[in-house]
Amino acid sequence: MAASNSSMPLLAALQCSRHAPLRLSRAQCLSKPASASRFYSADADAPPPLLQKLKGELKTAMRAKDAPRLSVLRSIMSANLNASKTSSPIRTDVQLVALIRKLQKSAQDAVADAQAAGRDDLVEKENQQISILDEYVAGSGVQSLGEAEIKALINEAIEAAKGAGTAGKSLMGDVMKRVNAALEGKDVDKNSGSKFEEEIGYSRAVIVDDWVFVSGTTGYNYDTGKISEDVYEQTEQTMANIDKALREAGSSVSEVVRVRYILPNRNDFPSIKPVLRKWFGDVRPAATMVQAELMLDEMKIEIEVTAKKGAGATS
Repeated sequence: MAASNSSMPLLAALQCSRHAPLRLSRAQCLSKPASASRFYSADADAPPPLLQKLKGELKTAMRAKDAPRLSVLRSIMSANLNASKTSSPIRTDVQLVALIRKLQKSAQDAVADAQAAGRDDLVEKENQQISILDEYVAGSGVQSLGEAEIKALINEAIEAAKGAGTAGKSLMGDVMKRVNAALEGKDVDKNSGSKFEEEIGYSRAVIVDDWVFVSGTTGYNYDTGKISEDVYEQTEQTMANIDKALREAGSSVSEVVRVRYILPNRNDFPSIKPVLRKWFGDVRPAATMVQAELMLDEMKIEIEVTAKKGAGATS
């Protein structure tokens, strides 16, 4: 298969492993805030430079009484504060740009709703906020990549992997590692991914009535695009990813009624039991565990769940 054609399934694997979307309805998809990340300081608690810059912008907007800009900046600060209370706080400019893009997506959805309601005043307000958010993304200093640029990186990675003698089953894993390395410190434009995700018919989670169906999820850290070699750590990250998808869908792990585990190595089960007990010990969902090979050798577990809003935990 030619490298240009090979890039499509590899782009699928890359997009799904890095930031599969959450579909809140049959017609709406929301992308995950996840991109490759890069640390600017050895101190993990040091705020990213862009956040510092925006705090300065906030003070300037307050002095100038610039209401639209002030509203946007307060939204960014609020979203950053909310993220700081989760397992994935904002620590890099790349992550902050991803958060800003998520706010842009919300504003774009608000524009569509306002247009449908004939509220031109609200359309103008939201478009103004989108313009300000665009300004901050453009001035972030973070390089943004679209679908065409990602495909070019994949083609280059394919040729490099083949040139290094990688073939067969190991090829995809080698290519993904090379592409993730090339994306280090860059922002992947989620708008370029939605069309591709539509082509492969994939969503992180789907809501139907009161039911939430979360797709098979692996242990990639969506902020870094990396995956631990340790099965315990992979399982913990997998559950953190599922927890986030459920919360974005308005549900929670405590409302999971069905879970399916896929383990390539049955001998790993004793190592992951403490993680499963931590997340599901009080929930006690119906469960199935299967031993099967996963798409990449580096994946040591995959978990999919079904939750029913309002189900709560079993007694």
